[in-house]
Amino acid sequence: MEQSFADLQSFVAELGPVVSVLAVTVLGGIPFIESYFGTVLGALAGVPLPLALGAALVGNTAAVLVAGSLGGAIARRREGSATAVSSRRARIVARTDKYGVPIASLLAPTVFAISLTTFIMTSVGYGRRRVIVWQIAAAVVWGAGMAAAFAGMSSLAP
Repeated sequence: MEQSFADLQSFVAELGPVVSVLAVTVLGGIPFIESYFGTVLGALAGVPLPLALGAALVGNTAAVLVAGSLGGAIARRREGSATAVSSRRARIVARTDKYGVPIASLLAPTVFAISLTTFIMTSVGYGRRRVIVWQIAAAVVWGAGMAAAFAGMSSLAP
């Protein structure tokens, strides 16, 4: 396992710092990798932890903005039509109404990807701007939490 990380780190070192940071940015935009795992993967690959966190957050923010725009477009299309409310949509709305957008946004990464949550919440009609702000806040909280956990675990390693 140690050899694999050494190989990964030497490969990333050959890419150069700009390409390495761009790769972490792309990782941050992939659902379920996002800011939290993108940060750790970048750091394991040899990108400095604060830089890996920043790059993963940029990618995650871009994904949230795209998801919010797409979800908002779907919500606008639904406004004029009399579509039946699915049980899945009703469950999402009920849970979000129960906890509110901020809490739902901060807890959602335990179940869904941040960008997927953004898409779902905006497509069912929650305010796009509010959802996006709270989803970006969730990305920062989860990314920083994983970075802190990784830093703590790294300091324990021999």
